Amino acid sequence: MRISVYVDDELGARIEAAAEKSAIKKSEWVRMACNGYLSVLESGFYSEEMGFDCAGINSSDLGRDETIESQKNEILQLRAEVETQKELQEVFSKLITEKDQRIEDMKESISRIEAMSITTTDQIASSKDERIDDLSRMIEHLQAQAAAHSAALQSALKPALESEDSKKELAEELKPDDDVNMIQKPKWMFWK
Repeated sequence: MRISVYVDDELGARIEAAAEKSAIKKSEWVRMACNGYLSVLESGFYSEEMGFDCAGINSSDLGRDETIESQKNEILQLRAEVETQKELQEVFSKLITEKDQRIEDMKESISRIEAMSITTTDQIASSKDERIDDLSRMIEHLQAQAAAHSAALQSALKPALESEDSKKELAEELKPDDDVNMIQKPKWMFWK
């Protein structure tokens, strides 16, 4: 509900000063003053002789109490928000630390893989060179063996070949001539 109230300048200045002192709007101060007055009426502490100031309560005290209470609530809410922010900051710090640790672990893994790759490449290259050297030595050894066998065969076959040549010559000499009319020359003669 909306209520419009007209007050004189003096009361308006007092309301304005009280609202500034409480650091709230004038309309809020008037609302709190009305609430305070009504709560005093309902509690039974109001007397017409004493007016609104009975039992040591006046409108500025009621407004101030409500302002203090609302400020206390705001402070509690702000503290809760600050605690939440601190918790979030701690969680983010932990996450960043874990991320950094994972990055370091990955860097170490990559370094190990690179080292293993280089070592394996070197081993393959040296193994290949060793195999080539082994095959070259084997080929040289086989060539030397083949040459030795060839020389051995030639030296073994040479007397047999020479004796076969001499046998052929002897066979040719002993071969009978097809010409019957010819006189065979004696073996003891040196002329042909």
